[in-house]
Amino acid sequence: MSTEEQNQQEVAIEVVETVQEKPSYDPKTTVFVGNVAHEATADELVAVFIKEFGTVDVEIPEKKRGDLRNRSYAPASKHAFVIFPQEIDFDQIKEKYDLTEIDGREIHIKKVKSNEELRENFQKRNQRFNARGGARGGARGGRGGRRGGRERVPLEQMERSKDTLYVNNIPFTATKPELAEFFGVAVENVALPMKKLRDFETRTFVESEDLNRGIAFITFADTDIAAKAGDFNGTSFQERPLTVDIAVVKPEPVEAPHTEEAAPAAAAPETSTDA
Repeated sequence: MSTEEQNQQEVAIEVVETVQEKPSYDPKTTVFVGNVAHEATADELVAVFIKEFGTVDVEIPEKKRGDLRNRSYAPASKHAFVIFPQEIDFDQIKEKYDLTEIDGREIHIKKVKSNEELRENFQKRNQRFNARGGARGGARGGRGGRRGGRERVPLEQMERSKDTLYVNNIPFTATKPELAEFFGVAVENVALPMKKLRDFETRTFVESEDLNRGIAFITFADTDIAAKAGDFNGTSFQERPLTVDIAVVKPEPVEAPHTEEAAPAAAAPETSTDA
């Protein structure tokens, strides 16, 4: 095994370990509570459920979101986990307590997801992404197709970034400043790809000014990127659990070797075709 492959394997192992360190919650006895006001306390959440269920435990995760020492503001909301002393009827709890107002914000009751479920969801997204890429390289002769070009490198074999996270499941209306605040970075360190929308008059695709593609790339300076991935994976952003991993480094394009036998019988002239 080469030194590069060994380093990649060590990073992958470290990411898995940091995710596994996160507490796992039992959906039979626990609910996820989102949109909790930043100033709300655990006691205020306990007071919502204590009359019906008696003693309940409330855990409000505290996440390190960049360097907070020089920040004069805090995120508007956070999330919590409410653990009941017995098995629960989730639908009944959601129907009764969803949108309860605490400190001016309506809480949102959702089912909890284990780390394993989050990891499986992330792997399924990757599989769908790879399947779409494989289709482009098929009969139409895209990447790795019949017309040549570079072969598609499997995701697990690609080099990992040393300073950037890949973030999935972002609300389509989220903005760069909101993400920058959440992750504790400067706005210029947030890459937010926007959706492509069809202009029905010109029949061309244009980039949306308001809707993103649900993914982002967050770059940190001087940090342990594997630890950051573990800290943020599974956290709630605008009521959506995020799937976070270390971003991959886009491979450099490799030109296919030129041979006279591969040249077409009537090759197009090597002139500019720009309109």
